[in-house]
Amino acid sequence: MKTPGLAFLVVHVAFMATGVATAQQSSPFPLDDKLANTPAPWTVPGKWGPRGNWGRWGEQDKRGMLNFITPELVVKAAGLVKQGKVYALGEEMHGDLPRAITPSRFGVQIIQENDGYDRATQAGQFDPKRQQGAASFTVMHNHVGTHLDTFAHIYRENALYNNMPPPKPLGTVHGDAASVKFMVGRGVLLDVAKYKGQDPLPSKYWITLDDLQNTAKAQNVEIRKGDILLIRTGWRTKWDEPGPDGRADPAHRQYLQSQPGVGPDCLPFLNDMEIVAIGSDTAAVEWNFPIDPTYPKKAFGGYQGLPLHVDFIWNRGAYIIEIMNLDELAKDQAYEFLFVVSPLLLRGGIGVPVNPIAIR
Repeated sequence: MKTPGLAFLVVHVAFMATGVATAQQSSPFPLDDKLANTPAPWTVPGKWGPRGNWGRWGEQDKRGMLNFITPELVVKAAGLVKQGKVYALGEEMHGDLPRAITPSRFGVQIIQENDGYDRATQAGQFDPKRQQGAASFTVMHNHVGTHLDTFAHIYRENALYNNMPPPKPLGTVHGDAASVKFMVGRGVLLDVAKYKGQDPLPSKYWITLDDLQNTAKAQNVEIRKGDILLIRTGWRTKWDEPGPDGRADPAHRQYLQSQPGVGPDCLPFLNDMEIVAIGSDTAAVEWNFPIDPTYPKKAFGGYQGLPLHVDFIWNRGAYIIEIMNLDELAKDQAYEFLFVVSPLLLRGGIGVPVNPIAIR
């Protein structure tokens, strides 16, 4: 009578072990689990100061990783121009454009000035002896459409990158758009959507370090120190996708799902490669944004924020460019190019709309 009981116990233990193994294998983001006990990069003392690149270019530095791009690197980047073909990587600005935080972030509102610029006579006829002209006002949030995140966008412990004072309600002159001035260097496009054979990548797809490196290898392009790295997911096509009923969806619910993006496992590599800026065709570049409230993140001790933003902007003094149009570059398989951004010099601007240019 003891043998059947023993057999049952063995089967039960084996079943439980199989169940545990299945549960482990079924984790939707195994790298998230793997990084659970890894210290966040921004908690590790930097080489030049208390944080990553703090103090690297002096206590008053406001440009961060842009200092890494020397005139020699600019000359090398300029040498990539062989065809003279220019690509505009920004999205057109209008009242209904990609955004992820509503209603505080609203589309561009353009208002035509209405003060008699038509130069009409009292009889309502145009006066041929006087010129005609027009002007307009623009009202917008600085973080909608294609835009650059400045250092003032992300801060911790009441300090910006390089221990600068945090933004103030009446304005900030530390880490603002006027501090950026320009960005010129070697740009590299990694068309991860093409490499993975999924265009667009699925919602919440974690772009791994292997994905980045294997995409570069498949494209026969090298990631080098000081690069501006652009990641194509194909997600921009989701903006105008119809709703479940097949009709136009003005709420853009397909786009506003948690988007694919760069996973936290990539951060050490991006740091080692001295990546100056990273951009993508998504709303935040990084994995799982807008954040899925039903999935508690595990990496870096369960940090629930945006780790790439904290590490890039606050810790390293690097830049993030969001909601880019990378489709034409991808179509032409233009994987390395001269990259240029000249943002509006908005004093106190925490974000700034941009139209980045790639030239090959």
